[in-house]
This record gives sequence, C-alpha cells and structure tokens, in this order.
Amino acid sequence: MKRIILVIALTTFYLSVFAQKAEVSKINANELTKTVKYLSSKRFMGRLPGTPYYVHAARYVATRFKSAGLKPLLGKNMLQEFTDEVNIILDAQVYILDENNRPIYPMRLGKDFICRGFSGAGEIRGEVVFAGFGIKTDEYNDYRSISVKDKIVAVFKSAPPWKPSSGNWGDWSPRAKARVAQELGAKGIIFIGEPNGMPKTMIYGSIACGSKPHLYKFPMIQAGERLTDSLFSKLPYSPKEYYEMLKRDKAPHSIETGKSVYMRVVADYQEFRKTYNVVGYIEGSDPKLKNEYIILGAHLDHVGYQGNHVYFPGANDNASGVAGIIAIAEALKESPKKPRRSIVFVAFSSEESGLKGSTYFVNHLPFSTDNVIAMLNFDCIGSGDSIAIGGGKTYKRLWRKAMRLDKRNTKLLTKKTFGGGGADAQPFHEKGIPTLYFYAKNGYQHLHQATDTQETLNPLVFEKTVRLGFLTTKYLAKGRYRKERAK
Repeated sequence: MKRIILVIALTTFYLSVFAQKAEVSKINANELTKTVKYLSSKRFMGRLPGTPYYVHAARYVATRFKSAGLKPLLGKNMLQEFTDEVNIILDAQVYILDENNRPIYPMRLGKDFICRGFSGAGEIRGEVVFAGFGIKTDEYNDYRSISVKDKIVAVFKSAPPWKPSSGNWGDWSPRAKARVAQELGAKGIIFIGEPNGMPKTMIYGSIACGSKPHLYKFPMIQAGERLTDSLFSKLPYSPKEYYEMLKRDKAPHSIETGKSVYMRVVADYQEFRKTYNVVGYIEGSDPKLKNEYIILGAHLDHVGYQGNHVYFPGANDNASGVAGIIAIAEALKESPKKPRRSIVFVAFSSEESGLKGSTYFVNHLPFSTDNVIAMLNFDCIGSGDSIAIGGGKTYKRLWRKAMRLDKRNTKLLTKKTFGGGGADAQPFHEKGIPTLYFYAKNGYQHLHQATDTQETLNPLVFEKTVRLGFLTTKYLAKGRYRKERAK
C-alpha cells in the first residue's frame, strides 16, 4: 500500500513539473520581441504621457489585457485617468556665433544637443558663462564672483561630488538650477555631462526635470560632445579638468567662455493633461483568498520625441516590461490551474517624470493596502546579460523563493540585490507592501537614447526574466506566501 501511495505521489509530482514546464514554454522570446517592436515603433513616437501617441499605446495594451482574459478593476474599462503636465518639443536650433554675433555653424538636434523635456520656449542669443555646478547656497555659490545677467549659463548637470556641511545639496534638479540662473538674470541654460559619468552621452531624452513651476521662456538644453568642446575651446582647461579642480578645491571656478550661441526652442506646454494607467485583473478562484491581491506592474510611458529629428523608442525602457506582464497574463489564461489569489496587472503612466502613475494607482486602490500581498515590478528586462531582482535585502522570504525558482528553472539570476522599492515599486514599498523589482543586469547601455530599439535586446535574458516573473506570480497566487514586514 505504501508503495502505491509513493508511486501516486511521484506521478503527481512529475505531472505537476511537466505541466509547469509546458506553461512556462508559452512565454517565448519571439512573441515578447514582437510586442516590444510594436510598442517601440514610430507609431507611438516614444509614448510621451499627455500626447495622442501615449493614449494610442494605452488603448493597445488594454486590448491585449482584454484578450488575455483580464477584467476591468476600476469601473467599466481598463483606463485609469489622472492628469500630468506635458511639454512637447516641436523644434529646436542651436548655432555657434562669431564675434559679430552671427551664426557660423549649426549644432544638430539629436546629434550635438538635446532639449530637456521641460525646456521653456524662446529665441535667445548671448555669451556663454561657465558656472560650475550651478549651485547657489550660503555655504557654496558658483555665482559668487561672476555676472550672468543677459547671458547663457553652462553648468554640470550633476551635484557637486562632495557633501556640504548641511548633509545634502537640496534640490539640484534641472529646473531648480535653471530657476537660480533665471533669477540672476540669465537667458537660458546649457547642461554639460559629468566627466566619466553615466550614461556616456548627454544626447538622451529626459522628462525628469524637478518640480513646478514651469519656466515658460527659459530654454534648457543638454550639450553633446561637439557642442561642449566648442564652448570650452577658448578656455585654458577642459570640462574634465574644471570638474577635478572644483572637486579638489571645493570652491567655484566660474569663468566667461568667450563663446556666444544662438538658441531657439519651440515648445507646447500644458500643465494639466489627461493620461492613463492601464489596469486589469484576474479574480482569484478561492472564496477567501480572492480578496488578497498580487500586483504586477511595468511603466508604459517613455520620453517621447523632439521635433521631426529624433524620437526615443524606449524598447528596453520599458516596452520590455509591458510586454513581460502581457505575456504573464496570457500564460495564466492558458493555465489549467486558476490562481487562488487575485492578480492585478498595471501598465503605469508617468514613471519617467516622477513615479506619478504608480503613486496615483496605489493611493486610489479599491481595496485596502493590507490586502496586497506583494508587488512585482518589471522595468528594463529586455537587455543585459543576466536576471537581477531588487528587494531582497528588505523582503528576504520573497527573495529566497525567487532564488529557488530560478535555481530549478531559469538559472540566470544574480545573487546581488538591494532593499525594497525602486522605480514604480517605490510607492508600494512605502505603503508596507513587499516588492520585488525585476530588471536585467548590465542592460542600460542605450538608456533614454534613440538607439534603445528592439534590435538591442537579449532574447535569452528577456525570455528567462519573464518566465521567472511568471513562476513567482504563480507561487504567490497559490496562497502559501504570507505577507512579510520590511526588515
């Protein structure tokens, strides 16, 4: 009798393993990359929130959710509306001027410079003054001994690499630095890269500019290598040497460059524009556990386009994450065993401008955060050389389970982790919800650049990351994992 029971148990186990492998095999690189290729195409022009292109992308994801068997969680459809500011860069020009203030050669948008996402509009010309880090505090002031009135300021985009006595530099965002320069009479600002910083290029899109108010008539651009070299060509030191001097002396080295530029930015800014999270869910099959929730999230938005010259596809960041959660939903639909807990899928808007979509979502849940067992975030999972998961230092039991699932299945997870939260997982972590943040290690070479296309993805890493996310979701949905406190 014992032998019969053992045979039945082993048969059940192997059938379960076989069924799980069959389910996992439904997630494949070909389908994942097809979704990424579509979402990162010019059809959606970089998925900038507040534009028709983003709305089109959100509706596409809602259609994919519906096809995967998801139901609306918040009303009659899957689009959760909120408002965000939007700034569309329609055109931009930069020229180096000669001694008579006449243009002598142009700089190319997308090649030699790029606008900050929330650049003000305007047509200006003037001498460029280098003002270090563009910091003005009681302790340290890059503007202490130089006038920038009616001039254009060039500053390092980063904060000084030493700590002030107060402990931090406060708000050193692009808008904050631009606001200081404007208050001192400057016409516009040019950000230059920190030597040896990441990414290596300054020609990348960004709508992370800091808090409002918007500076309507104050152009803000980032200079690439060619423009930076031209601005510093008459100075005794290179940008890297000035950076090292500032770091060494912890004192300003501001100086007039002797170079003048013409800048023209055409932009359409609106403070309040509708945008949308895309939200769907699978209701749990257990009468009690269906009131407990697992949330899977990935941000759909990216940084859009500038004029007719450049758009940022956002294939890895983060069409890959959205493709991943769509694939997990589709695999769950085909699974013979339905999840006991409910699973919510969210494609967030406005991550790039400050986690606004995920923050809005977690603050408007139709159930208590106490009922949310865990949140899995998928961001930049398509490139790189291996799987990485954040959250392990804070939510150790959940992290260990993901490690065991990888060891038995995907075999590609690195042991390095960090604390809970990060990106769109952060608002959930702050509410006491356990989080795991899935991403690909060493996958940021094309971050926010026009080269972030489907062709740069690593199909093996992409596929295995989504498969591990699926297995982790299946485990959580069974009801065995008990919500843990942050440690």
